[in-house]
This record gives sequence, C-alpha cells and structure tokens, in this order.
Amino acid sequence: MYKLKKIPLLLSVLLLSLQGCSGNKVTASDMQGEKFFYQVSDASYSTGKYTLDELAERRENPLFIDNLQKFNAELNSTDTVDFYNMKHAYVDFIGKWNKPEDLTYGYKEKLDLTDKKMLVNEKLEYITPVDAFILNQKTMQKLGLDYLSDQDFIYNGEFPMVLGYGFKKYYNIGDTIPIRYSGERFNGKVVGFYDKDLVLDEFSHCDSYSTVIIPYMDNLESKDDYENKESFLNAYKSLKNLGYIYFPNTVDYEKNKNAVEKIAQKYNLDYTVLRGY
Repeated sequence: MYKLKKIPLLLSVLLLSLQGCSGNKVTASDMQGEKFFYQVSDASYSTGKYTLDELAERRENPLFIDNLQKFNAELNSTDTVDFYNMKHAYVDFIGKWNKPEDLTYGYKEKLDLTDKKMLVNEKLEYITPVDAFILNQKTMQKLGLDYLSDQDFIYNGEFPMVLGYGFKKYYNIGDTIPIRYSGERFNGKVVGFYDKDLVLDEFSHCDSYSTVIIPYMDNLESKDDYENKESFLNAYKSLKNLGYIYFPNTVDYEKNKNAVEKIAQKYNLDYTVLRGY
C-alpha cells in the first residue's frame, strides 16, 4: 500500500487553484514574493489568427500532433522554465453508482451527476464522474510523492489508480474498475490509497477523501480497442500541455510567459502562460 508523505506547500497551493476551494481571494499583488503556479494555456482560439475551420483542419494535421509532443517533451526537459505536467480533471466510473454521492465530481457544487446514461464503445452504460488529479512521473518526483511506481507510468492494459480514503470501504488494492477517460473505456486498477488532507492555507483546504490520482502515460498508442483512437490521442496530447509553470514570485511572470511562448513558436504553436487562477 502506498502511504501518504507530507504534502509539500507547492502541491497545497496548486490544488487551491485547481479545485477552486472556498477561502479569501488572492490577487497577484498579494502574492508578490510568494511561490506560485501559473497555467500553460493554448491561446490559438484567442489570437484571432485562425478561423474555426482552420483550427479544425490544423488539429487534424499529423505534423501538428507531432509538434504537440515535441513541445511537451521540451517543457519537461528544459531548464528555462519549471514545468509541472499535471492537471485536475475527472474520470467516469462505469456502472450503477452504489457509493455516497459526496465521492462524486460536482458534489460540492450541488450537482447530481450520478448514473447518467451514455454510449461507451457503442454500449449504453451508467457513468458517474469522480475528481481526478493527473500527473507524469517527473512531476510526481518533484512534488515529493510516491503513490505510483515506475511501472505505473507504462500502459500494459490497465489504468493505475490511487484512490482517496473515501473509497477504502468499497475497493481493495488489485481491484479493477471500468472507467471512461476522455471518451474512451479503460480498465482501471487500484494500486493504492492515500488518507491525509491536502492542507492549502489557514483559510481553506481540499481533502483527499474523493480524489483519484492517475498517471500520464506515454504509450497509450498500444491500446488496441479504442472507439476513436485518433480523436482520443489528439485530445490526450493536447491536454498534456495544459500543465503549470512554477516560479518563486510574480515579478518573474513576463520572463516565464515569454519563455513558454518562445518554445511554442519553435513548433508553430500558440501556447502562453495565464496570470492568476
């Protein structure tokens, strides 16, 4: 079983921005001199350089997809910016939901998203979304976490999942869970649990009760039963670039923003860095 290590302040601050937890609003000027994350964002829709048809055609170009991968690889390897390849999202559990509603995505916003019927690989299924925190191996190491093993970042027919402690009553390590991720069906496999709150600051926190941790994997091309392989992989490679840049204070914003844009331009992409949440 994977045990929770002390959560670094870096992760605590990040999860506040990701989950939108309640608490006092922090402005850029308030954070002067403090450590912070800023999100890498695809600005191609806001630049006005392309029509919607041109954007759609561009994203179907194999060279564009190759450039997305090269951009991600450079962000993960460069010393110019401190990139954290992670994202807060959700995965759908497939099958009738027989667990508390407070384990579901959207519960805190009073959204009832349990047991919605949807076609999954041409079969009508009940699905229920659950909060997920996705990260690659390098980011996990930088955050000082050890939830996932080296092998968990290599796809071998199963999707490794570290569950929040709220799921302990319903699953054991080694159990399989059918899930839907970015529109495709996978066999989730429970590889551990974590059971400590992720403390954000003195005003607010996000708990680990209901969030699932899953890895970014680089060899998902090997899966042989996609419903729409090309569509999934294109979306997956795009989402992997929507990570975070970490730097020690807000005066470094322009420098980091310019560095990301310069790397993106090498690959004919339009990524930038967003200020604030």
